[in-house]
Amino acid sequence: MSHSELHEQLGNWTQAISNFRSLIESETDWSLPTTCPGWTITDLVSHTIDLESMLAGDPRPEHTPDWSALPHVQSDFGRMTEIGVDYRRGGSRRELLDELSDAHSRARARLETLGPDASIPWLRGDTPIPLLLSMRTFDIWVHEQDIRIATGNSGNLTGSGSTDAMRYLTAGLPKVWGKGVGAPAGSVLHVRITEPGLVGDFLVRVNDDGKASFVKESSEADVTVTVPWLSFVVLASGRTTGPEFAESVVVTGNQELGALLIDRMAVTP
Repeated sequence: MSHSELHEQLGNWTQAISNFRSLIESETDWSLPTTCPGWTITDLVSHTIDLESMLAGDPRPEHTPDWSALPHVQSDFGRMTEIGVDYRRGGSRRELLDELSDAHSRARARLETLGPDASIPWLRGDTPIPLLLSMRTFDIWVHEQDIRIATGNSGNLTGSGSTDAMRYLTAGLPKVWGKGVGAPAGSVLHVRITEPGLVGDFLVRVNDDGKASFVKESSEADVTVTVPWLSFVVLASGRTTGPEFAESVVVTGNQELGALLIDRMAVTP
C-alpha cells in the first residue's frame, strides 16, 4: 500500500468517526437499547471511545465489572471489550463526547507517524496498519447502524464504512455455509444482496473436503437467499432484532438449509 492510499484510509476512519459523532449528537435518549446485545447507545459510544483510546496508546482501564450483572458477556473477547464500556458507565454525555474527540485525535496523530508497512499490537495480536484502519472504519459504521436501527433514523448505507462492511461480512460466507450450516459436499449457496444501500452477488460451494469457497459460476444453487443490505449486515453481525429483518429475507431452494443459514449467519465475535 502506498502512502497516498494510507492517507485515504486515515480519512475514511476519521469520516466514520465524524458520521458517528454527528448521529449521536442528534439523538436525545442515549439510554435506548440497541441491536448490539446488552448495549445501549451510551455503551456503544463508550465502546468506540475505548477502542480509539487503545489506538492512541492509552493503558487499559484498571477496572473489574460485576460480571453477574452483565449476562450478555459470554466470552473472553466479550469480557475484554466490556471492561472499557463498564468503566465509563455513569459518565455524562458531554464527558463522553469530549473523550471521543480527544481519543480519536490522539489516535490519528499516533498512526500518522507510522508507515503503511507498519504493524501494531491490537485485539488479536499484531495487525498491519491498513487492515486495522479498515477494521475500525467497518466497526464504527456498524455501530452507527446499530444506533440508527434503535432510533428509526435510517441512513448512510453506502460509503467507505459500508464498503468495508461488505468485504468483511461476505468474506465469512464460506465458513458459515460449510462449517456453520454443515451443508453437504457439492451444495451451492447463492446470496443476493439488494438495495437500499450496497448490492452484491455471491456464490459459495462446499468442496469434497467439507470446506466451502467462493465460486464464479454454478448451474444451480441449492439455496438462494435474497436479502436487503441492512438486513444482511444485521444478520451477519449477530445483532438481536425484531422479526422485520428475518422477514425481509427470501429463501428459495432447500428450506431446511436456508433456515440454518439465517440462524447461523453471524460472522463477527
